[in-house]
Amino acid sequence: MSAWRLGVVLALYLALGIAFATQVPAWQNPDEPAHYNYVRQLAAGTLPVIEPADWDARLVPIPPRLRAVPVERLTYEDHQPPLFYALSLPIFWLSSGDLIALRVFALLLGALSLLFAHQAVVTIFPQQPWLAAFSTAVIGLLPQHLFILSGYNNDALAEVWIAATAWQAVRLLHMSAPPSRAALTLLGVLVGLAFWTKATAYLTLPLALFAAWVAGALPWQRRAQNALHVAIVAGMIGLPWWARNMALYGGLDFLGLQAHNAAVTGQPTTAAWIAQYGLAEVITRGLRTTFQSFWGQFGWMSIPLSERGYQALLVLSLLSAAAFGVWWVQASDRLDRGQRRALNALAWLALLTLVAFAWYNLQFVQHQGRYLYPALLPISLAVALGWSHVLRRWRVLAQQSWLGATLGLAALNVYLLWRVILPEMR
Repeated sequence: MSAWRLGVVLALYLALGIAFATQVPAWQNPDEPAHYNYVRQLAAGTLPVIEPADWDARLVPIPPRLRAVPVERLTYEDHQPPLFYALSLPIFWLSSGDLIALRVFALLLGALSLLFAHQAVVTIFPQQPWLAAFSTAVIGLLPQHLFILSGYNNDALAEVWIAATAWQAVRLLHMSAPPSRAALTLLGVLVGLAFWTKATAYLTLPLALFAAWVAGALPWQRRAQNALHVAIVAGMIGLPWWARNMALYGGLDFLGLQAHNAAVTGQPTTAAWIAQYGLAEVITRGLRTTFQSFWGQFGWMSIPLSERGYQALLVLSLLSAAAFGVWWVQASDRLDRGQRRALNALAWLALLTLVAFAWYNLQFVQHQGRYLYPALLPISLAVALGWSHVLRRWRVLAQQSWLGATLGLAALNVYLLWRVILPEMR
């Protein structure tokens, strides 16, 4: 049974997340004021509409020690789908709009995503429950990820649908029998809910279609029917939101992203940076900033770690990648058919996330590691597989590696919150 391991990870995640949520000053989580204004408008009976006046480049990013923030003027997230904010409404009303209460609500949604991610790994490796605990610890206690999930933003719900879709996809791929209509419908419903949450959660669609196509030893006609069923169910759920956006913003702007991009004038574009700094410098900066902010660059990207700290994290990252490479060469051929299919699905999710990140950065300078977090499940599982394999000769160490990762990341979060983040914000 792996429930007690999951309990340890979730307990530390919630304890540390509440510390972040209560100690980090208001509006010091990226885009938090704009997300708050969405639910505030929704509570007043208005479904927000993105407009050019919603963005003021002079007001963001917010410096770490600034307290007099004109929150009501930051409404540039008004293009977002409403599901996360609608679910937040009872908390907003009961707490009279208290930001900490809303942060804790988002943190709890993050815990739900951890539960789904854990179950996905348990489904793939039921005989090695420590892999699920290791993977869940990496997802939940990665410092920057914990910082984001302890703020008020719709990333938390987006990750719920991504993790839930991954779990359902893994379950279908792990079965030898053809997927049932009910299972395919559930997959479509999860994708449809993702459509109502955030654009990054649209990665659930190709993941779900992959699972529907591959699951079961079926002729291509049946595979196509299964994938089409998932797409139709998801599309019927998403259609009202898309129709509203196209009627409101015009053309084929079914996500409202074109209207958003037109509103956020003043954001640095990749083309302008290349013209100013050159392609090589832009790529170098992008890789460095993405890596740093994947691990921890807090506030509005204004509070980095020390250079020595990033060097240590780089060494740890390279060692983890090497450990996974060793596992892949020496042990991946021992996987059964279901495991191989499930891991291929997670690899597909990681590739899609990377492509989406690259595409976004072709337009705007957005070298933020948090945009890679939809791939945290495959990334964390790769880390768990690698270290567990490297330590396999010491069976007890391999089976307890999850605890070392959990306590090590928890200690790192304690240090970063009280010795790095809060001193810069006070």
